[in-house]
Amino acid sequence: MMLFGRRGLFVTALLSLLPTWLRPANATTFSEGVGEVRGFVMAAVDRRFGAGSAVADPSDPARFTTSFGDRSITTDVTDFFNYLLAYPEEDPDAALERFVDMIAEARTRIVSDDAIVAVVRNRDYVADAPGLGRDILHEPLGADLVVVYMADRANSMSPLTVKDFPGRDLASVRAVALDNLRKWLPKVVSDDAIEPGVAYFVDDNALLATSLILLDDFWKSIAARFPGDVLIALPRKDQLFIFDDDGKPTTRAIARQLIDVTIEGDFNLLSPLLYARRGGTIVTVPD
Repeated sequence: MMLFGRRGLFVTALLSLLPTWLRPANATTFSEGVGEVRGFVMAAVDRRFGAGSAVADPSDPARFTTSFGDRSITTDVTDFFNYLLAYPEEDPDAALERFVDMIAEARTRIVSDDAIVAVVRNRDYVADAPGLGRDILHEPLGADLVVVYMADRANSMSPLTVKDFPGRDLASVRAVALDNLRKWLPKVVSDDAIEPGVAYFVDDNALLATSLILLDDFWKSIAARFPGDVLIALPRKDQLFIFDDDGKPTTRAIARQLIDVTIEGDFNLLSPLLYARRGGTIVTVPD
């Protein structure tokens, strides 16, 4: 549910690592390490909100639940743990404080319209979201992808549910979310170091990178570079790679290698699949 380091977390990393995207990432998941990190996070939550606020999930070493009066929030620390492995230069105390800040932000379900955004996830995200599942406000996008509506807060981005919008229909929420995304278009940055493709990300709001494919304005802005159908790779929640859908084996091989290396890194993952946008419709591309 919680997404660590919403703003700018990967911008520097993207700028510095794009020329070497094809090398393996350093992040690796160790179940015993996840459990230890969960303990540190739970202790910090108890210090912030009172002893006993955090309760471990006995069936999952990465999850725990925080209670706030009559509400509870389930948190998974896997991405936080892998972030610490991937960025050993990060101050762990500062990182921990930001992570607890995100949990604090999720206490309220009051969401102003200017905080509503739409992001791209897959169906597994909706099915596996701790404590929320199908209550998450979402709709199909194409292939196995879905549009998930989230609250874009100062330190976090968290999914919204149908209960957050009593009396409002999905169309009105969608219109607000897409209008808010358009405001970020001037912050879109591209890098063609992964030739023959291009990487796109959003400066100062890295987790909106995948959202760009929802905007006709974005597709119009890159039409000169990509005038026809395209291949789309979304291996991580802050990554958008686009290639010409030219049918060349080498193009697909590069796209596939980008995905495989990211999946090996096991951090902030979105999808292991390769997609295409053909005639405005998102479809999967078989290996």
